[in-house]
Amino acid sequence: MITRDSAEGIANAGANALASGLVSYAEARHGDEHVRVPAEQLDALMDRVGELTIIQSRVSQVANGDLAVSRLALHSVSEEIERLASELRDTMMVLRMVPVASLFGRFRRLVHDLAHDAGKTIELVTEGEATEIDKTVMERLADPIVHLIDNACSHGLETPGERIAAGKPAAGQVKLSAHQAGGEVMITICDDGRGIDRDRVRAKAEAQGLIQPGQILSDQELLHLIFHSGFSTAAHGVGMDGVKRVIESLRGSIDIESTPGEGSTVTLRIPLTLAIIDGLLVRIGNGRYVIPLAAVEECIELSLEEDLRSRGRSFITLRDRLVPFLRLRELFVTGTEPDTYQKIVVIATGAERVGLVVDQIVGSHQTVIKSMSSLHHDVATFAGATILGDGEVALILDVAQLVTLGQNQEG
Repeated sequence: MITRDSAEGIANAGANALASGLVSYAEARHGDEHVRVPAEQLDALMDRVGELTIIQSRVSQVANGDLAVSRLALHSVSEEIERLASELRDTMMVLRMVPVASLFGRFRRLVHDLAHDAGKTIELVTEGEATEIDKTVMERLADPIVHLIDNACSHGLETPGERIAAGKPAAGQVKLSAHQAGGEVMITICDDGRGIDRDRVRAKAEAQGLIQPGQILSDQELLHLIFHSGFSTAAHGVGMDGVKRVIESLRGSIDIESTPGEGSTVTLRIPLTLAIIDGLLVRIGNGRYVIPLAAVEECIELSLEEDLRSRGRSFITLRDRLVPFLRLRELFVTGTEPDTYQKIVVIATGAERVGLVVDQIVGSHQTVIKSMSSLHHDVATFAGATILGDGEVALILDVAQLVTLGQNQEG
């Protein structure tokens, strides 16, 4: 039987979805900012709002008993509201998008000043300036990119004399490019300088106790040591750990490649928007949580017997590679018994992988991100919260923090 309350709930579903997106955007605003919006996009938004108003009127009639309707017809109305809410969300995303040209344009003066201070000749080349990204994301990217360009100009590129002696043009080049790949924007900062000295990186890491003398590392693992807190050498400046923290706070990732004598390339992978993400909804104990779907590699089963056998080691073998895993039920102190057949959700940031043991995988979930309150600012394992369809709150797991926790456990 369809009650008045259930009909009103369906009627409010689309409006709530739109309102949730608007609230998250409003929370991200700082100061009196403006975004230029083409008139046709406003027209499209107005059309969607008009359609939603019509559907709202129909369901209100049902709720008031003025219109008899079957359960099947009401289900059709519910699907229509869902469609409109999705289209409204997509339209709102487009309204927030701005080309990265406005960001790239800020760095020409920076490169000019850095070249002058270092006595070098440096050319800045930009590509993909028409690529669009959420305005809030772009503003938060400014400082990390400034630091990466500073490193490239001040420490990566050689002086004109050194470059000529190495058979290179006297003028060094820093290339800043952007392009969209699915739901991400990839921004690369590339220089044709001296590259990263692996021996200096290893010596510094051993001196700081980050690795053992003679420890075998892959080239990627060695290069990623520069992102550790306080790590620096004469070849790269200070603060790469800060750059990584900012990128990961945007739910992005950072990678680095370098060829000695030829230069280095830093790649930033950033989500198009911070407002809504695709998530994997899981149950841990009696609570539900969301894992950002972009970080999920695979899901496997962990039986109770295997769980008991792995006590004290917390490792699984995936394609001949040991991967540490975290028992989230214990980490969150749920006080509940594990399900008979638990699941391991394997997540990754860069080359690092960690498994998360959950009781149940509920399914995919369109997640509207809400900021945590100031009282929960120091809770590092959560990146925010979201409201589920039944009104309950689910916390969003911070993938970067959990991967770091898992890697520390492995160490």
